[in-house]
This record gives sequence, C-alpha cells and structure tokens, in this order.
Amino acid sequence: MLNLNKLIKPEFAIFRVAELFKEKIKREFATAFFNGYGTEINIMAPGQPDWVEEQYFFLGKTSRILRENTFNFTSRGYTPLLPTTADNIWVNEWKADEKTVYTIYSTIPQGYKGNLFEVKPDEKSHFVDIWYHENLEPIQVNGKWMVEAKTDAFPEYELGTNNEGAVDCIAQFPIILEGKIDGDFILFSSTRNKGEIRLWAGSPSYQNEAVILEAKNQSIRISEHFGRYEGDFVLQYLEEGILKDEIILNLKPGTPRRISFSRKTGIPQEGPNQMVMVPSGKFEYKTTNGDAFIPYPKQDEGKLIDMESFWMDQFPVTNSDFEEFLVASRYQPTDPSNFLKHWENGKIPKGIENLPVIYVSLEDAKAYADWAGKRLPTEAEWQYAAQAGEDREWPWNQKTPVTRRLEPVTETLTFVHLEGIDSTLVNLGNGKLDPVGVHPKGANPWGIQDLVGSVWQLTQDEYQSGSHKYIILKGGSYFKPSGSWWYVQGGPRELTHRQQLLRVSQGFERNATVGFRCVMDAN
Repeated sequence: MLNLNKLIKPEFAIFRVAELFKEKIKREFATAFFNGYGTEINIMAPGQPDWVEEQYFFLGKTSRILRENTFNFTSRGYTPLLPTTADNIWVNEWKADEKTVYTIYSTIPQGYKGNLFEVKPDEKSHFVDIWYHENLEPIQVNGKWMVEAKTDAFPEYELGTNNEGAVDCIAQFPIILEGKIDGDFILFSSTRNKGEIRLWAGSPSYQNEAVILEAKNQSIRISEHFGRYEGDFVLQYLEEGILKDEIILNLKPGTPRRISFSRKTGIPQEGPNQMVMVPSGKFEYKTTNGDAFIPYPKQDEGKLIDMESFWMDQFPVTNSDFEEFLVASRYQPTDPSNFLKHWENGKIPKGIENLPVIYVSLEDAKAYADWAGKRLPTEAEWQYAAQAGEDREWPWNQKTPVTRRLEPVTETLTFVHLEGIDSTLVNLGNGKLDPVGVHPKGANPWGIQDLVGSVWQLTQDEYQSGSHKYIILKGGSYFKPSGSWWYVQGGPRELTHRQQLLRVSQGFERNATVGFRCVMDAN
C-alpha cells in the first residue's frame, strides 16, 4: 500500500488509476489518500453500479482533505511508515511550514481505536482528527506523547479485495481559532484575518454547506442558521482554500438555549402610573428549579450581570387593564383557543375586575405590552427587581427559616412542601385567586407587590432544545395541586425558582394560573 514515488519527487502530482465498473474499489481511494495523491477514475466502461454513490462519498472525504492540505502532500517533509503501537495499521507523516498532517491506513476489519503513534505537542499547536472531526488531546505513555487514532470496521470477507481497508487523518494545527457555545450563540475569534471562517453543522462535506464568515471576532445565532440542530459544530479557518486551523464545538442534545431577545421600549418623561423604579446595579444570577424532566437552562447561572435601571409594574396586569387594551386595540388572537376562558361572552364577570388576568398566551401578553409601550421582563430582570437587588429568597424579610419537607413520588418526581410562611404576607395556595394588592405586607423593599403566590408570571425568556420550546415562569401561584403529582407545583415559590411552560400552542399556554406584569426601560 506504500507508493515510493513520493520519496523520489514529493511535489509531483501523482494519480492512482482506478476502474469503476469492475468491482467496489474503496481500497483504491484509501491507499491513494494514504499516499497523499489523487485518483484518476476510468469510467469508459459501460454501467453505473448501485454502490457508486456510497463510494463517491468516501472519495469526496479523501479528496477534500487532500485539496485543503495540498502543500503538506507536496512538501519534502514526508516521512513514511512511522512506528505504531499496533500491527496492520500504518501512518505517514506530512510536514509543511507550521502544520503537520498524518494519514492512516488500516486493514484491521473490526476497526481500531487507541494511542497509535508518537507526536511532539507544544503550547502553540493542537491536534484534530480531521477525518472524524474531533478534538484530540495527546497523552503521555512511558515518557512519550501519544495520539489516539481510530478507523471504521469493514467486512472481514473483503480482506484481500480491492475494497478492503479504512482510513483516518490527524492534523497538528497552529492555534488560530478560539470558540465556545453560549446559549444560542457560537462565539469565536481568529488571530488571523487574511482568509475566511467556515462554520459547519456536522462534518464538512460536499453534501453539506458551510456558513462563510469573516475572519474576525464575532458571534452567530444557532437558531437563525441551523434551527433545532444539536451536535458538533466545526469551525475552520482557511486561506485561499488551504485549511490552516480547525476546532470542534459540541452542543449537547437537549441543551436549552435562549432564542428570545430584548428590545428597548420608549423612555417615559415622568414616572409611569403604578410602576416602580428599579435602580441599576450588579446582580449575581442564581436560580433553582424543581424536577427537571426537561433540562433547565444553565447558560447564565452564576454570572454577575450589570442591570440597567427600568420600571416594573407594581402589580400583575388585571382583567380591567386587559379589557382596556382590547377595546382600544381591537386585538384578536391568531389562535383563540382558551383565550380569556374565564370571561363570559367576551366580558369580565362582575367582581373579578381587579384580579390578575389569566388564560392569556405569551403572544397575548406581548401584544398588551406593545400597546402599553412596555415589554415583558426577562427572567433576570424579574428576579433582580423581585429580590430588590439583594440575595433574598422571598420578597419580604422572612424572619424565620422556611422549611422544605420533601415528599418523593417517583425516582424523578419530588413534591416540596414549604412551611413557615406567614399567611398574611401571601396566598399560601388556597386555590382562590386574590385581587392585586391585598397582601401589602408581602411587598418587597422597593414596593413591588404580588410577586409570589398570585399567578405564575410570564417572562419573555423563550428557550429551545432539539425537542422542546418553553417559556420561563416566575413566582408560583395561588393554586397548590393535590389531585395529581404531575401538575406544576404551586403555592408561593422562592424568587430564584423557575418553572417551564412548554410552547405547544397558544391554547395550551392559556390556563388559570398564569398571568404577567410588564416593564419599561428607564434609559
């Protein structure tokens, strides 16, 4: 499988001739790749075998690596057959300037994975498997730095045929790219700007398309370009088609990422009616949650956030507030299912005018906020305002510790009973929704009321994973379920507590325990 012509004149363009029609010829492509030269395919004979597309896909992978690393394969820094730790698997080394490429060919039918050959790592470079597109970390074995290689399995009966063998390819790149995934964003930087950056969802291939970006510090939204995709993202830096560096970032399946973003409202000339000024300040973002059948987001956990000042509604939006909006705007929901289900013929039943409006969706709440010149708070804004800029668990000054009696239901479901809260401060979950403002003693130090134990309050934070979309709710509610453990747990909840509300449909979101309040930017 070793072609010695490369030792004589490595810069000479050599091609291995393969005939397409006779038999499967994967070995022809594999050995050509191993030796750093191309393939000339004789297709003069008639016929189009049913296996040709699969073989062309393999040829595409080998050809792409040969083309993007051409100066390595035509350099005089060629060392064939490096010492390996296993039989029937061979390694060629191709050095050029600041990058080294290793091609690997195996006739081990069950496949191979293990530390295969010695390398020389340094602080200015890193290793990547550019066949499988995986980051590699050399490890020290008996005083030598070894790098792991792997090859696919193939049918043992193909040994000795023109279709045997499997390949791998490893590169030692200079460190040019850096990147990370932060929520719905891929953040990356490049120390060079002559070329371009290609961002791939999954492995680079001729069947896939990359997002082409300028080589500079920037970010890109995952949901905008790749939708619900989860898995590996491959970042490559190329100059005139030559691969200079590659890194792989992984988005673990099921990881929630925030896809919503805040827009500024108008700034009021004077203090708006029934709104409280929330001063600017620094805020350490800490959250808690109940059972996580679906993972909760962790992207901002523990961060120190600079909060700008804003105004927040002193109370949740009431039925009468919402009626004023409907009359003035003539709003009609795109999906009317369960819309204001508790009203009678589109009218507020007598006596509930000052109760928080319920049976509204995120779209309904946003429409109201737009009409009022406001917006929904982010979860961080809601929590910062509710905690009055402090690390407090409850809006009021809780003088005695709140005890938590845990009642396990299943291996993944636990019910939490909160005990030790004064009933004059808040509705403890008696199942009856109170008018806003009936628990003034439960206000926080900034005078914001009905933060917990009233209705679950919508935030604008919307998250997406590969399987789900959901909104974050805050505050707990007046309803504490007892008939089924599978309901959302209610009663007043700690200010750090967060609850998912799945985005199935607007009708699904509208229910008797969810309402909202609004905010307005102050600068």
